[in-house]
Amino acid sequence: MSRKREALSKVADEAAVSGRRRRSKSDRSLFFNRELSQLEFNARVFAQAQDERVPLLERVRYLGICSSNLDEFFEIRVATLKQQILLAQAAAGPDGLDAHEALARIRTRAGHLIDAQYGYWSRTLRPALRRQGIRLLNRTEWKAAQSRWLLEHFRLEILPVLSPLGLDPAHPFPR
Repeated sequence: MSRKREALSKVADEAAVSGRRRRSKSDRSLFFNRELSQLEFNARVFAQAQDERVPLLERVRYLGICSSNLDEFFEIRVATLKQQILLAQAAAGPDGLDAHEALARIRTRAGHLIDAQYGYWSRTLRPALRRQGIRLLNRTEWKAAQSRWLLEHFRLEILPVLSPLGLDPAHPFPR
């Protein structure tokens, strides 16, 4: 190896070691908040729903996945943060955010994401489906025969398999 390469290699090694020293494990900027990271993942799923190169029904599916993910996110992650606050266990995590701060950031980010989802559904996907001959009717648009069929279908097929679920402190929501 030439002297010039050796010198450059030595400088690079020293810079790498020096950089590692300055950014220790206690440097909170090295960590992502788990909940906010999950919201950003959902934003990327939503971006797939907005990609016009993706076939229309796949875009609807991506929007449904994002919505389902957010439901579970609030049922589990947000509920856990709220429980930490109630139990006075809202200490900061490795990212430096305590439960109060995380909830405030979640409220903002999730609000924007949910508004964007509803807007995209109503202004883009639903009209695109209609143009393709796929109509989703509001309840007020149902004809009497459709209402009767749905009521009968619910009574015969859905209601028999529903199980009541009592939730209280002794029987929390299953995980």
